Amino acid sequence: MKNIKLRIVYLILCSALLLFALFMLAVNLIIPAHFVREAKKALISEARYQNRTIPYTDDESFFDDEWSDAEEHFLTPSIVFLELDNANQSSGWNRDAYRLEKKLLEYYTGRELSLNQCYTFKTDRHHLIFMSVQEEQADWGKPYAYIMYIDIGPITRYIVTLNWVFFAVLLAISSVMCLLGFRFGRDIEKEAERQQTFFQNASHELKTPLMAIQGYAEGIQAGVMDTGSAAEVILEESDRMTELVEELLDISKIDMGRQPLTLSEMDVRELLYDSIRAVEPIVAGGGITITPDFPEEPVMVSCDDTRLRRAVTNILSNGVRYARSELRLTCRADRRQVTIRIQDDGDGIAEEDLPHIFDRFYMGRSGKSGIGLALTKEIVHLHKGTIRAYNGETGAVFEISIPVSR
Repeated sequence: MKNIKLRIVYLILCSALLLFALFMLAVNLIIPAHFVREAKKALISEARYQNRTIPYTDDESFFDDEWSDAEEHFLTPSIVFLELDNANQSSGWNRDAYRLEKKLLEYYTGRELSLNQCYTFKTDRHHLIFMSVQEEQADWGKPYAYIMYIDIGPITRYIVTLNWVFFAVLLAISSVMCLLGFRFGRDIEKEAERQQTFFQNASHELKTPLMAIQGYAEGIQAGVMDTGSAAEVILEESDRMTELVEELLDISKIDMGRQPLTLSEMDVRELLYDSIRAVEPIVAGGGITITPDFPEEPVMVSCDDTRLRRAVTNILSNGVRYARSELRLTCRADRRQVTIRIQDDGDGIAEEDLPHIFDRFYMGRSGKSGIGLALTKEIVHLHKGTIRAYNGETGAVFEISIPVSR
């Protein structure tokens, strides 16, 4: 997973270059070639049309009724009539011809170009497709000639402009995509690093009770340890390992979005009393007192009682380890939220540990680590609530806020 952000940026740039190359191919080769073919078709169609008519006459008898059947094209040729000498060769150009047509006639004069064939003539700003036609007319006494041309120069200039516009748009989009891709890749790298750290820490946490179990089991086997006390330690470490595995499974399910809540309406005071009863064995052994402070009226919340009870129990268990003699469990409610506050009378949390207290496997100044508080935070967030830790006047304070039922 190294340098994945650079790989994403490289992939985006390669895709942008490929797209620009395809666009250049289509716009600069295929489209101009298409217009050249259409221009030639229009010239040929117009030549056939002109051959049915006699220019410079107002006599309607010269016109053919089949005009109406002529093929129509979206490109319309312009016609320049040439002045011919008796040798039936072009000897000049019409004085009223436009400047562009003058250049075209200059190009045409002196070149042996076949009649009724399409040719190309380019200038700085023009791209002409033209055809020269010469016809014999007995009634006129001399042949007449004309050049038909179609200027696709505006189209080619538009294509050049379109190239720059597309390049600018593609550059802007590619820049934004590269920035987003870089950030996305960076997030992937961070997540991969976090997962790697998670598995390393999980392995370390599981290894500790396993080594203890193995050590006491080997002591029993060797006959150097009291069976009763060793079995007690083995059971304690087994319970610790079971709890850790359950926490690891729960937090991984939350990360994967596979831990839906089973919500129900309940009195949060009952949930808090259940949490107190869950830690009573620990409290009794440590000489700690838990003092509840709840309102007299029911405090109804919509929650997953099993998971929220576990979150509160995790904090109570953590508080019992650091309290000197008392834990205060307070519950308050207003119109918007219920606040559960757990405060011990210990030394509090080190200031450098406070920003990381809910990080997974964070090892603070006490030298202990785990994921209990991290799991608690995830459970509270699943309930769309908040949790924070700070130091009060007499010790550490954990405060959970969750929305009330409406």
